[in-house]
Amino acid sequence: MTDRNYITVEELNFYINNVFLNEELLKNVPVVGEVSGCSVVNGHCYFTLKDKASQIKIAYFNVKDKFVPVNGDKVLVRGSVDYYVKNGQVNLKAFEVSYFGTGLINKQLAELKDRLEKEGLFSELHKKELPEFPKRVAVITSIKGAAVQDFITTVRKYNSVTDITVVDVRVQGESCVNDILQALNNADEYGFDVIVIARGGGSTEDLFYFNDEKLVRAIYSAQTPVISAIGHETDYTLCDFVADYRAITPTAAAEKIGYSVQNLKISILQKIKSISNKVNYYLNNIIEDFVENCEEMQEITEDIISEEKEFILKTIEKIKIYQNLSFEREENNLLQKLSYIESLNPLKLLNKGYFRIISNDKYVYKTKELKENDKISIIGIDGKVNAKIVKE
Repeated sequence: MTDRNYITVEELNFYINNVFLNEELLKNVPVVGEVSGCSVVNGHCYFTLKDKASQIKIAYFNVKDKFVPVNGDKVLVRGSVDYYVKNGQVNLKAFEVSYFGTGLINKQLAELKDRLEKEGLFSELHKKELPEFPKRVAVITSIKGAAVQDFITTVRKYNSVTDITVVDVRVQGESCVNDILQALNNADEYGFDVIVIARGGGSTEDLFYFNDEKLVRAIYSAQTPVISAIGHETDYTLCDFVADYRAITPTAAAEKIGYSVQNLKISILQKIKSISNKVNYYLNNIIEDFVENCEEMQEITEDIISEEKEFILKTIEKIKIYQNLSFEREENNLLQKLSYIESLNPLKLLNKGYFRIISNDKYVYKTKELKENDKISIIGIDGKVNAKIVKE
């Protein structure tokens, strides 16, 4: 057998495991920390126990009828340290978990949320409306994640005209806050119609940095409407509360801003048709009112002329009775006036075959006032017809 001056990974992990197994102090360790990323699978509870400086994975088996912590709880865990040979991971196998109080991180987050809410940062009164048909959209996310591809694919199902600009940032770890802040400020100044801050699902630790106060205030101060699309439906961060719209997933955000160009065309055509119908209805009412006014004026004119005619005839009769032949000249003058008044009667002209022409709601007095394709109304003694000017 050939001598070796090395060991395999498996051999190293077995050696480390034996060290853990032989250390009595690691077989019953009481550890206090804050619960994060807690989940129950097939009757077993798994979570991360953390403090300000470090964290460790906890496996708590057969938790039926036992106390099961929730994220943010401060708990006392008693268990044995276990080294998992296959992937070289240290876990704490818990055989007892008890409530120890509210976790500091969860408490600080609750206090921050309460303070920002009292300042009005989460008020609906300050939220901006999303544009119905956004043309330019900025998506602040990591280009390596699945969120950006889901977003673009969903929007493109509806149209190919929305301009989508992806701003690549880190969406995990402490440094991601400054990345997102800078991207948000730049996008806000650039003049996009909507800004989407997106990230797929993750653990509570992964999403925790979206509770950063500086980021929350930057979203509140943005002039551009901001959509928060962080995590899944059950994940909530302070960015969700301050954003103008909260989407349960990045795909849901794409559904919100995506719009069908075909449906938009149909909507525009329907609006044009509606406007046309209203204009026609308005014009018809104007024409009807004008005809009614003409008829009313005609009746008034007839009454006036009739009264004047009767008065003049009576005057003539009186002149004939009380005056001698020397007043024949005056009688002739009065008859001439009567004839003139008769000539002013519109019905007399219409009875002779004359017509009244109206264009653009005005009477036409000269042919040069008319142009080719002008629509006109011709009013005669028996009614009105519409016509169009053609070139000879």
